[in-house]
Amino acid sequence: MKKMWHRGAAAALAAALLCTQGVTVSAEPGDTYADAGVSVEYLTIQPGATTASVNLNWYAPDGTETAMVRFGDITAQASVSELTAPTKLDTGKYTDTGKMVCKATVEGLTPDTAYTYQISYDGGQTWSQEYTYTTAKSDEFSFAFTSDPQIKENQETDEGGWNPSDGTNQTGWAAMMEKLAGEGVNLVVSAGDQVEDQSWGKSSEYAAFFAPEEMTSIAYAPAVGNHDRHYMFADHFNLPNEMTVEGVDENGVLEQVRTTFRGQNNGTSQSHGNYIQATADEIANSSESNGVTPNADGQYDFTERREMETKGNYYYLYNNVLFVTLNTGAYPGGNDEENADNANVPSAAKDNSEAEAIVENFRTTMNAATSEYAGQYNWLIVTHHKSTQTVAKHAADSDIENYVDAGFEQVMDEFDVDFALGGHDHVYSRSYVLKGGERNAERLDTFNDPDGTIYLTGNCCSDMQYYTPFAEVDKENNADFPRLANGETGSQAYLAGNLPYGNQEWNQEYSPSYAVFDVTDDKISVNVYNLAGDSSTPDSELIDSFSVTKNADGGAKTTGEENGNASLDLTQEARYDAGMTNADGGVMEIVDYNTVTGWAYAVNGQTGNLTAIAVKDMADSESVDLLDGNDIDVKSIVEANCEGFTYGDMTSVAVSADGTKLAAAVQAEGYADNGRVAVFTCNADGTLTFEQAYETGVQPDMVTFTPDDSRILTANEGEPREGYADGAVDPAGSVTVITVADGTAVNVDFTAYDSNEERQKLVDAGIVMKKDTVPSEDLEPEYIAAGNDTAYVTLQEANAIAVIDLGSLKVTGIYSAGYEDYSTTAVDIDKKDEAYNPAVYESLRGIRMPDGVALYSVDGVDYIVTANEGDSREWGDYLNEDERDFGDGQTSPTGKITAENSGLTGKVVFFDSSDYDGLDRGLDYVFGGRSFTVFRADESGLTEIYDSGSDFEAKTAEYIPENFNCSNDDKSLDDRSGKKGPESESITVGTVVERTYAFIGLERVGGVMVYDITDPAETVYVNYINSRDFSEDIAGDDSPEGLCFIPAADSADGNAYLLAACEVSGTVAAYELTANNSGNPDDGQDPGNGQNPDDGQNTDDTQDPTGGNGSGSGSLSGKDAPKTGDSAFPILYGALIFAAAGTIGIASRRRKSVR
Repeated sequence: MKKMWHRGAAAALAAALLCTQGVTVSAEPGDTYADAGVSVEYLTIQPGATTASVNLNWYAPDGTETAMVRFGDITAQASVSELTAPTKLDTGKYTDTGKMVCKATVEGLTPDTAYTYQISYDGGQTWSQEYTYTTAKSDEFSFAFTSDPQIKENQETDEGGWNPSDGTNQTGWAAMMEKLAGEGVNLVVSAGDQVEDQSWGKSSEYAAFFAPEEMTSIAYAPAVGNHDRHYMFADHFNLPNEMTVEGVDENGVLEQVRTTFRGQNNGTSQSHGNYIQATADEIANSSESNGVTPNADGQYDFTERREMETKGNYYYLYNNVLFVTLNTGAYPGGNDEENADNANVPSAAKDNSEAEAIVENFRTTMNAATSEYAGQYNWLIVTHHKSTQTVAKHAADSDIENYVDAGFEQVMDEFDVDFALGGHDHVYSRSYVLKGGERNAERLDTFNDPDGTIYLTGNCCSDMQYYTPFAEVDKENNADFPRLANGETGSQAYLAGNLPYGNQEWNQEYSPSYAVFDVTDDKISVNVYNLAGDSSTPDSELIDSFSVTKNADGGAKTTGEENGNASLDLTQEARYDAGMTNADGGVMEIVDYNTVTGWAYAVNGQTGNLTAIAVKDMADSESVDLLDGNDIDVKSIVEANCEGFTYGDMTSVAVSADGTKLAAAVQAEGYADNGRVAVFTCNADGTLTFEQAYETGVQPDMVTFTPDDSRILTANEGEPREGYADGAVDPAGSVTVITVADGTAVNVDFTAYDSNEERQKLVDAGIVMKKDTVPSEDLEPEYIAAGNDTAYVTLQEANAIAVIDLGSLKVTGIYSAGYEDYSTTAVDIDKKDEAYNPAVYESLRGIRMPDGVALYSVDGVDYIVTANEGDSREWGDYLNEDERDFGDGQTSPTGKITAENSGLTGKVVFFDSSDYDGLDRGLDYVFGGRSFTVFRADESGLTEIYDSGSDFEAKTAEYIPENFNCSNDDKSLDDRSGKKGPESESITVGTVVERTYAFIGLERVGGVMVYDITDPAETVYVNYINSRDFSEDIAGDDSPEGLCFIPAADSADGNAYLLAACEVSGTVAAYELTANNSGNPDDGQDPGNGQNPDDGQNTDDTQDPTGGNGSGSGSLSGKDAPKTGDSAFPILYGALIFAAAGTIGIASRRRKSVR
């Protein structure tokens, strides 16, 4: 997410400073239009009334009478007028006397066009240097939000802050503008305080403010801050649709308001109100303040300040966004009960009429804007200065309280404002969605049609000054403001560390901050950054990210292919969209559901966030409902609480059956380092409170609770990610078992199988082992199905299933998962014929290599179901794939399959068995079984009861023939036939109205297969649903990696659901499950046709457990498995598992209560 900033800021800043001080810029050699005598100072661009126009503003030399702009092939005349002298003309501060201000509007601009423009004062005979400006695209654009550059003449920076390379806030501002240009923004909106000096401004501060060359190429829309209330602001900016002011502009419509505020507590300030009561001494001495002395009524009448507090209310339409900028720079007095009897605060006892009159000006401005552009905008955004939802020094200010009491936020509600962007408090904060002063949504980062306004406060964007939350407030005795989240109010309760009620997020890292809004028709995505790292080449560090979608159509509801004919109908009711896709997956990878709170949690390994999804708020609508979500930064939480641990990836999540805890599996950055399980308390609003992190084995890739919540288990894959070369490490695979009651963590490993004798037993049983390896390193735990007493663990690359006794914490057996016999089961391995052409091959077997596994029980007997995905090893220079191109005359590895005897014409990826034990040298092998299998687990071991054989290919070929065996990032027909086909990745089980079903996710082509497994021996196909959008390679719900069943008793609306986390599309699909009394379709299946691995790999369908535990017979009880229909059976996932370390070790962990 970080983006490097490469700058030549010093040179650019120096040149720009020279320009703003009146030094002309020579034309490029050979440029016959540019002339060294054409002086242009303080040049800036503001947005025009619409995107098709821009406003320009600059200073011209004394004596200039006419000015014009050539903008591409458009010529526009500029108005030329004298500057407005400040109330007090201090020549040491104001050095622009005699110059002329030029304002021009250029209209008729074309979207997405780069323009070159120049300025002339002599009717076009000579022109200035060239400047550039690029218009936004018509269908999308980006704008930046900044606040409070507050350029200070003495170049001051915050000593505790980021500190620009030359120690000046001017360079910090230049760095910010160059960064924004690098982000490609079309517009910058500011919450005000462009400069520091409040006493009518300083020319040198404005010179530094306009110094960045980006001020001439990016439209800049300023708000009037409390430091900007001087005529110099009006002379420096050319604002579109600026509202007229009574007494200042002809036919003015906004009322000038006398503001009497003179300080929060002591009444000594002369820089706040515009009509303030002078003290007796000031009256007696006729004391001057900024060129003003007390009038006959004993008041300081700051006319310039009052006029500028009313100007700066303006609006413009930028593509589909209506921006309205309001002037909250004023300090309305009165309404101050705490100081009503304080003689030093003479305005305190007044009513709130000053703020009410100002807010009425805002309402007038909003009416004008929304009326003029009615029906032309999708979004309404207000920018202003004094944020009413903030968390630092100004959180308790009387003037801000007055704005709120006068109805500022009520105006936001009246006009359905989407975002209110403020500043003033030099801290970043984001509110909840607020309406009527109340939270109108929960803590979220993904919003769909929110009803209310999101308030942002921008931090200082130049490094001039920062304020720390809870450290101090300007008004220490405020009793009723702010309102706090804990129910209290006032300054002192806030200073005790209590956040304001409206605040959702805040950040203060004493670093310049900015936000980028990416706007499309119905969605705005917001990323907020701090400048970080070396100040000469800073990074952008993401500190907040959220998105808002309005009026979006989730699309038609996908239904199951056999709906109406099957015993179970499936209909997609909802979707969560993370707003990002990844062809390599890992976005929404694994999902689990809290049956108590109604929130689901999905893993985004790409960002390190765990997304809380408000499944409980799913709405019944005609189209797919779009779900809201909230991102929880697990990466940062774990690193902050685990000293010395560096985050590598988050791979899995599980919620306890009682809904109180959540566990997340986190891998270390170092591939051979131990991982962590982060355990959290689940809160009713979907948020999590960190409890403890437990050390696991290497590469924890799956986490689950036992049904009784007494233990947490992780499958630690321990992959050799640097290959098998000399010096490379192959970490040990293991399963970590954490006892929740006492916090002990034990790594159960496979060292008992490392002797030659025990290893040979595994090989003889058909376990696939890499030659010259020991099982403790070669076995890679992938997935766990846990009962209370027994856990079943898939060892994918070994094509095996391990059984662990959770009482003794020992592996009691390792069993082969069996093989698909493609001499009797037809399979399509020809990717070049672009059709479903299944065939049998006498020498071919599919190594099932199960990924996901789930557990259920029938009549006290355990059954496990596996999703037979297949997986190759590609680490470093090592690859165990053997690709053969039959179109080039190649044969299978054994030579038994040829183009001539098979008709194959394309490439087929075979398993390279030359480096492995446990396989028949006379057979050819491919990866995966393209199926799912049901096993009975009892005292005799694992017995295969059913296998789906060729169903997955046959059914998908029937339902989606044009995309049969396509990949998850390529919709091309037949793309994956030569390699693993549809790839059954994940599996879970669930009961709907007394029938138990297996749900199997297909990673490549997408969708979920459904089988009735109520009677394992009579397993029958039921239905298939696929909500992928095949109009694009990646669209809709693509690549279900994790599945989660929600029983009807545990859902918000009393219906059963299946959640599918789709890691390529970055979505989570919610399918409603409805029992259908019409029963199962008669599709000609023989429920007893399960494939038996009697293909020379195994001598018996019932496999004996082998290992270093004596007889290895094991004792499996049906009480281990969740009973069908139990709400507590584990929600299981199919994920890539990166495993764990060596020998059994026990470690105690002390609990921490850190949020």
